[in-house]
Amino acid sequence: MDTPETLNMDALLQRIEELEQDNRELRAKLRDQSILSHAASLRHEAQDREHAQEMSSAASRIETLQDSRTSLQASEKQLRESETRARASEKKLRQIADSLPALIAYVDADQRYRFNNRAYETWFCRRPKDFFGVHLRDAVGEQTYSRAKPFIEAALAGKRSGHEWWAHFPGGLRFVKSEYIPDQREDGSVAGFYVLASDLTDIKKSQAALAESEARLRLAIDAGRMAIWESHIATNTITTSPELNRLLGFPPDASPSSEEIGSRYAPGQRKNLHRVARKALARGDRFAETELEIILPDGSKRWLLLRAELLDIENGVPGRAVGVALDITDRKRAEEHQQLLINELNHRVKNTLTTVQSIVTQSLRNAGTAMEARDAVEGRLFALSRAHDILTRENWDGAYLREVVAHAIEPFEGGRDDRFEVSGDDIRLPPRIALAIAMAIQELGTNAAKYGALSNETGRVAIEWTMKDQEGAPHLRMVWTEMDGPSVIEPQRRGFGTRLIERSLAQELNGSVGITFAPSGVVCTINAPLTDS
Repeated sequence: MDTPETLNMDALLQRIEELEQDNRELRAKLRDQSILSHAASLRHEAQDREHAQEMSSAASRIETLQDSRTSLQASEKQLRESETRARASEKKLRQIADSLPALIAYVDADQRYRFNNRAYETWFCRRPKDFFGVHLRDAVGEQTYSRAKPFIEAALAGKRSGHEWWAHFPGGLRFVKSEYIPDQREDGSVAGFYVLASDLTDIKKSQAALAESEARLRLAIDAGRMAIWESHIATNTITTSPELNRLLGFPPDASPSSEEIGSRYAPGQRKNLHRVARKALARGDRFAETELEIILPDGSKRWLLLRAELLDIENGVPGRAVGVALDITDRKRAEEHQQLLINELNHRVKNTLTTVQSIVTQSLRNAGTAMEARDAVEGRLFALSRAHDILTRENWDGAYLREVVAHAIEPFEGGRDDRFEVSGDDIRLPPRIALAIAMAIQELGTNAAKYGALSNETGRVAIEWTMKDQEGAPHLRMVWTEMDGPSVIEPQRRGFGTRLIERSLAQELNGSVGITFAPSGVVCTINAPLTDS
């Protein structure tokens, strides 16, 4: 039988074993809990890290969001400021566009107006907003649109175009310069085009008036054969016109230097120009006038009348001069010819008076009666008068031989046209020779009427002449031949008429005169050089 002590020991051992088992289980639990705790710790650490990352990311997102919000607010502010500036700029541009008198518009690619300035009110009598969205054809009309269409199409093709034309507007007819400027995108396509139309009516009218005035001035200058010139004293240059170039012997389009122009001046003319300018300035006059003699390369002379205005005067010295030049060569020659005629007239008057004195003296000396003397004087003076008439009509520049002969023989024809046979080419005679021949025919005719071929009804006179060169100068040979008249007997002494022909007229002709008293009739032969010296 077990004792109590034995029972207690077993119970104790069992209890110890239970306790050890519990201890093992506890240690296992503890171990499991430790593992779980470590895992939880790791999980918590991971969660903490994840949470920290999330918090950091959230904070970063918050910061980014705040930065974005700040940036967005700044952008919105800038946008508002930009829009404000754009509206101000657009308002300013519209004010500028509206203040301009020209038409300014923007037309899109569909040819519809998108902008018009206020000038449309004046030109079209319509408000700019009335054009917005309106097609060009409908806005300006079919006729105007057809005229502008090629230039519009060029602008829509990306090419700047324009034209000038007279256009009808409600406000009236205007001369317009229209320009079409394409609005190209970055890719090269055309979004539309700008229209700029300027009113050139006043300018066109002014240009027309100026052109008309210049045309009248040109007509006046051309009619007056005037040439325009301008001289710059400081640079020693002269600007010439085509007409002045022509007068000076240069090509019309030439630009001769002052030295080349000066080379045309006759000796002493340059000093004369300076003297005339100094005199004008000395009397306080800005205008000067003088005559300028020039010598062309071919040796011919020409006279110009210069009229100038002296400008930019400082210290009594002009800086430049402008003026006109008028060709007065014909006038100068006429003046010289007039003076020559006056001198010739004086000479002829003296010679005529001498001739008259000789005619009267010799006629009275050789006349048998007063009646005979009167007839002789009258006949000779009448012949002299007819010759003077011819020369007067020719301004004493000479006379044609056939006319001189016709007038000289007229008193002796007796109403018949078969008394004289006249032959020879017509020749221009100097005044001196014309008078001498007229007087010679007068004396020969008077003698023939008294004693020769013209004293009966059958007699005739042949007058013929020829020209020939002798000693390098033209000479006249003229023959008076009487036929079918009374038989001629040479007189014992020479009468006044014969002496007048053979001596005085021969001397006047500067040639020779011979009279032959042939039985068949008187023959007079005249040889004279055709010079006026």
